[in-house]
Amino acid sequence: MRTRLLTCFPLALCALLLAGSLAGARDVVLIEEEWELRLGEPDSDSSSPQISMLMSATGDLESDYFVFALNHHSAPQWAPGGLQVQYWRDGAVAQADSPNHLDTLHHYDEIVTWTQRLRLDEGDLIFEVRDGNSESWGEFGGWDLAMRVEGNVDRLNDYRPAVSIEESGVSYAGNRVRSLTLQKLRWRFDDGEESELTAPIDIDADIDP
Repeated sequence: MRTRLLTCFPLALCALLLAGSLAGARDVVLIEEEWELRLGEPDSDSSSPQISMLMSATGDLESDYFVFALNHHSAPQWAPGGLQVQYWRDGAVAQADSPNHLDTLHHYDEIVTWTQRLRLDEGDLIFEVRDGNSESWGEFGGWDLAMRVEGNVDRLNDYRPAVSIEESGVSYAGNRVRSLTLQKLRWRFDDGEESELTAPIDIDADIDP
């Protein structure tokens, strides 16, 4: 397998590259986003902060997409703490899965890292949260934070990083977050070649510096 590494600097160039899709002659079959959340002072009593991450295979919100909720559950009803993955269709939650209920974030200056992955498998679309790590929850991710959807997508070339960047964020108590950063973007073609974009972008300009 060949891997091509791209390091973007300055930030304006990174943002320009991330705004486009991965459209091209070869089919993209896997996409990974690596994320880092740096907390300030979380509050267990109010289950804050709360973060909602969105990832779409089609480059828009008109078709199906996935949401990864951190430190709260929002479907079928709201609940504090823990992690949840959601599959959205026609503007509503069609499916929501959670691992065993986890505690709320509660460590000062905690760093939470994880990878969000979209991949194709035998005609189905799979969304996974992988390689998660935090003080409050320990290691997380895998099949308890994954969803398989019978596919109407045969390639991932229409994926746009800008959708993840613009639609994800701190949905509650942004003052308790220092940064929420897309650290790395990785994609794989059907011939096995991988490309990687290292371009740290803090997606929330209104949270604590």
